[in-house]
Amino acid sequence: MLAAEIVKNFDKNTVSEVVHINRNSFPSHWSAADAESYYGEMLLDEKSIHILLSDNGKRAGYMLAIPQNAAVEELKNDDPEIKKDASEYYIETVGILPGSRGKKGLSLMLEKLAAECRRRGVKKISLHARITNNLSKIIQKKFKIVGIRRLEKWRYYNFEEPTDYIEALVPAE
Repeated sequence: MLAAEIVKNFDKNTVSEVVHINRNSFPSHWSAADAESYYGEMLLDEKSIHILLSDNGKRAGYMLAIPQNAAVEELKNDDPEIKKDASEYYIETVGILPGSRGKKGLSLMLEKLAAECRRRGVKKISLHARITNNLSKIIQKKFKIVGIRRLEKWRYYNFEEPTDYIEALVPAE
């Protein structure tokens, strides 16, 4: 049974779980050397939205969304067209362990994200969505897209894999 929850109280175990999920959800060369400190800092940032997915009681997925303006500061050199917007959140990362994929976990996490965005008064979400794993198509089916553009060589995290930058409206309940 899958369950997704917004997480606000963290400990070292949570950081370890998040790092484990990310290291095992993506190609090994994507893993940051300082993943523990990066996610530790992100988990302490009250503006960030953290969603953990559980599969039969075990942590199986993680989604991190940060304010768009923070994302712009981090990504402006890799995507000069990204724009600031105080009413928008950016999906920084979403990973699901291989054994838990295909069970609608992404949908559960996206629903939790939308609910939390509505609670915070956030009107839009954005992300750089991979093409090869169909994340771009999934997002396009689930949300009303207000902007999309293809980056043929997105270097930030996926080493020149084509990626769509998507902006979408947070759905009403």
